Amino acid sequence: MSDVKFRDSEIGRIVRGIAVLVSAILMIVPAYINYELGITKIGLEPVVSMSVTLELFAIAIVLFIVAVGPEKFKPKAQTQ
Repeated sequence: MSDVKFRDSEIGRIVRGIAVLVSAILMIVPAYINYELGITKIGLEPVVSMSVTLELFAIAIVLFIVAVGPEKFKPKAQTQ
């Protein structure tokens, strides 16, 4: 029996890639929709529209960190 974790398997890599793609979409698309459609065409108040965009951006950042792995963001030990 092999000791391969889900994160290191081929399916795990595909799932991580999809999670990174979804996080990128959540970062870009809401702001693009606000820009293209304008707040008056959507029918939302400006504060509501921007708060939805910021919430989706925050969710995307967390999803990206989970997909890539928090160990990538930790500082590396420096040898002296």
